[in-house]
Amino acid sequence: MVKRINIQSLLHAKDSLTGEGFNGFLEHYGFEIRDAEIEDLRLLVKGLINIGCNIGTLDKFHVGYKIPQIGKEFDLLRFCPECIINIEIKNNSPEAKIKKQLIRNKYYLDFIGRRVLPFAYIADSDELYFLREDGELEKTKIAYLKDCLDKQAPSDAEVLDELFNPSDYLVSPFNSTKKFLNDLYFLTHQQEDVKGQIIATFNSPKAAKFISITGSAGTGKTLLTYDIAKHLIDSKKTPLIIHCGQLNNGHRELIEKGWTITAIKNYKNYDFVNYDLVIVDEAQRVYASQLNAIIESTNLAKCCCIFSLDKRQTLARWEEARGVSEKIDAINRIKQYKLSEKIRTNKELAEFIKMLFNKSKLSPISSNGNIEINYFSTNSEAKIYLDSLDQNKWEVLRFTPSQYDQEHHKKYSDPFKRTSHEVIGQEFDGVAVTIDRFFSYADSGELIYTSNAYYDPPKMLFQNITRSRRRLNLVIIGNEELLTRCIAILK
Repeated sequence: MVKRINIQSLLHAKDSLTGEGFNGFLEHYGFEIRDAEIEDLRLLVKGLINIGCNIGTLDKFHVGYKIPQIGKEFDLLRFCPECIINIEIKNNSPEAKIKKQLIRNKYYLDFIGRRVLPFAYIADSDELYFLREDGELEKTKIAYLKDCLDKQAPSDAEVLDELFNPSDYLVSPFNSTKKFLNDLYFLTHQQEDVKGQIIATFNSPKAAKFISITGSAGTGKTLLTYDIAKHLIDSKKTPLIIHCGQLNNGHRELIEKGWTITAIKNYKNYDFVNYDLVIVDEAQRVYASQLNAIIESTNLAKCCCIFSLDKRQTLARWEEARGVSEKIDAINRIKQYKLSEKIRTNKELAEFIKMLFNKSKLSPISSNGNIEINYFSTNSEAKIYLDSLDQNKWEVLRFTPSQYDQEHHKKYSDPFKRTSHEVIGQEFDGVAVTIDRFFSYADSGELIYTSNAYYDPPKMLFQNITRSRRRLNLVIIGNEELLTRCIAILK
């Protein structure tokens, strides 16, 4: 954990300690800083002291703080109950780049709900910039920074990691469509890097190009993929999105804004020759015959095709057995990108999911109240409880039923709630799911289902649970084994 530090103390430690002693000093405070950055910081501190800033005013700064799971870094942060002061230290930088960074910093800090005062100090020119409330950048005097610091009474008991919720920063094109269309989001550094490499391919001569973007739930595949499509639309190019599932309200809103999006069952109605980019979203669910046809059409049209997929997000054993992910990997000269930075799912939830779906590992986690467990002995009582949940807080998700057979999960499911298939690619702040008496563990430790169902209940349960950004409500019905397991995980 990064500790707060007096930045004058940091400079004195650098000047007077041995290399080993200074490294130990930095290790104690939990951050790294390069020699060149220290020298630039020294110039800022000198300027403040020259106008009467005392050492106490330079206290309680967070240096090099990174938001958990995202990696977004700030040079200097200081918090008080009313405001946050952010100072970025640069040796040199053009104004446009300074403005872009401070706007981005303010975006991330605004979620805490306090006034943000973003500054940038340019050491080479000894200039100080401030980002105004209207988003415009202006040069300011160092006396203004001193005045802000003097007026600020730093908070003593705050833990930064608890102020930031990583899931705030993953905007869904489906569930936050207006935010997405209005550019009210930023990509992580990893997403930006992948996007830059993919966009660069459009500068090369026209030819068939294949790209895959993979990653587990919560890594931002959908946002990245749709952001690339948005970039192309803004550049007067024409993307086609093929969604391997049912279209949702977010899709329909994008279509109304001029986007070309189709469900996989209708993809043959579109001639790839008319598009610069074809995106196959949730590609792990495509049929082999559809995949072959898409590859052939891409080759004939000499366009670019992006497959966005997560091999774990299948909903039936036969989907998994198709081996589509492996077939995509085997496409000739395909360029592969894997997103590894999990954003949406908080760590507590991610660890819980791992241990729920496999009993062979148990490392109890401390619950922060994000996971609720409710137990009922009968289907009818469970259904009454599910119906009573606040719709503004909980999205109750049910398993997709068979069109032909009576299945046990229909007994406690509300037919008007969304199914596993209907929420593919979507996300919600709070998700409520059911675990009935037919869930159990195999000798291998794997979560299984012991009754008949057309689609695979453990896979649907995984799909439903991983739609949650923050909170999970587990409604367990007559299953002491799973109740005991959940309690053991959360001890």
